[in-house]
Amino acid sequence: MLQTLNKQREGPKFKMAISLGSMSSASIPMQQTPVGNPDFVKLDPKYKCLKCRKVLRDAVQTLCGHRMCEICAFKAFDEPPPIRCPGNEDTCVPILQKEEIFRDPSARREIRTLPVYCTYKNQGCQLEMQWKQLEEHELSCEYKPVQCSFVRNGCGVCTIIQKLEEHLKECEYRNITCTFCRDDIIFNQKQEHESAKCRKFPIPCPNGCGIEKLPRDEMREHEPECPKKPIHCKFTNVGCEFSGSKEDVKKHEQESIDHHLQLTTVYTASIDLQSMEIRREIQDISASRESYKRTVDLCLKEVTTVKDGLEVSKMAVKDMKLKAVALTERVIHLERRVEDLAKKDTVEKQGRDIQTLRDGQTNISDRVTQIERNGLGGGQGEGVPGNVANQLQNHERQIGLMDVRVAELDLRLQIHETASFNGVLMWKIRDYARRKQEAITGRTLSLYSQPFYTSQFGYKMCARVYLNGDGMGKGTHMSLFFVVMRGDFDTLLPWPFQQKVNMMLLDQDTGARHLSDTFRPDPNSNSFRRPQTEMNIASGCPLFVSHTVLETRTYLHEDTIFIKIDVDINGINPP
Repeated sequence: MLQTLNKQREGPKFKMAISLGSMSSASIPMQQTPVGNPDFVKLDPKYKCLKCRKVLRDAVQTLCGHRMCEICAFKAFDEPPPIRCPGNEDTCVPILQKEEIFRDPSARREIRTLPVYCTYKNQGCQLEMQWKQLEEHELSCEYKPVQCSFVRNGCGVCTIIQKLEEHLKECEYRNITCTFCRDDIIFNQKQEHESAKCRKFPIPCPNGCGIEKLPRDEMREHEPECPKKPIHCKFTNVGCEFSGSKEDVKKHEQESIDHHLQLTTVYTASIDLQSMEIRREIQDISASRESYKRTVDLCLKEVTTVKDGLEVSKMAVKDMKLKAVALTERVIHLERRVEDLAKKDTVEKQGRDIQTLRDGQTNISDRVTQIERNGLGGGQGEGVPGNVANQLQNHERQIGLMDVRVAELDLRLQIHETASFNGVLMWKIRDYARRKQEAITGRTLSLYSQPFYTSQFGYKMCARVYLNGDGMGKGTHMSLFFVVMRGDFDTLLPWPFQQKVNMMLLDQDTGARHLSDTFRPDPNSNSFRRPQTEMNIASGCPLFVSHTVLETRTYLHEDTIFIKIDVDINGINPP
């Protein structure tokens, strides 16, 4: 078998594969397999792919002489090795290699000439042709199904080209011209058109004046002037229902005086009854009006009371706003103080200060312990000066001040330790249920994250979240916004802010279904100009995630959610 393979490698086919592999595809025109799946007159098994068992498409050949579709051949190499020839014969190569598979132009030419039936064989076409001729034949085949040309008029018939002309002549939805008005109409609507719509269709006078044929539009002008036009009796308003020609009405009025008098008397009596009923209704309305007037007076008094209460409430709201402004100023002041901690030397200096304070506190505590051990008696003790009590109080006050300062410095250090200088904010929000309820009641509508930076001397930013939504998302969604803040190095940075921002709600279950929204800042928006106040207007997504999606095990775990803001820091030149 190996000798046979060696001969095949040395033979003309292998030489062809090498030459084909070494030449560009543009230099060798290849016969491509026609498109479609035709009905073959007879398909020789040698023209079937050994992989898919269908007709060979763009045939290729192995060194051992077996044929496959080009796509099937190279899909075989997606399987784990070793790759074997699908022929499974003793003479097959033991392992297939991509470079040992070459195009088979001869088979491709033969396949293009295989005899096939017309695609429209079931419609009656019995022609047989070569496969490569099928596509051109389909364009002009008389048995090709086509839709009736009057499909817009409502015809749903689908026939073949050969019978289309005959159908069009008899189609009930064909267009025709009205004999009378010359308008285009549909054939099956001709009777309806003539009986109700045609302006020129001749019709007789409905009053029977003797005119038998007059166009419909002229008949409309004739009817008001027709001498046979029926008119009503003058006593119609009192109940007389007689109508007829002018002469008949005149004769009726002369002969029915008593009847008309009786109708007039009955009508007058009914008018009197109606008048009495109207008077009673007017009296009832007057009584209701007085009752309504008293009710309105009471309502006015209550409105006055409510207005007074509203004024008091406005004053209270104003006071609350002033307090909120004061609190905001305090927060801004604290943020500025926290920003001063960003420098490393400042942090180290404050650490040394804390250690000094702690050492001083330890010394004072030792001194107090020593004093207490020596004993005090009414502010004086044996061997103890009389002002020891006062000194002890002073030391206690100093210790208290030191404790406050140490606590403040610890808070600043904690904030500084959580600050990020690589453009990434990782925000953990605990007590989600309580914070959302506070947002619903209006106590705390939104939350701000700790500041983060694109670099140590870069842009200062933060995130803002409305757990109960804001704007269009209020009550149904969580709204997430990005905020550009005023930083220490803004004068050295390019403006407006143009870095791409990616906001994410992290998946705490599998870690594969993070929700994200990415945007690139609008340079014309005030949200991304250089901040003139502590922070710009927030910009983001009011409909970031619905509560039904957020409040699942995927994103809410142990009453905690994680939000990540990732700012692209590429392209920022450090100051």
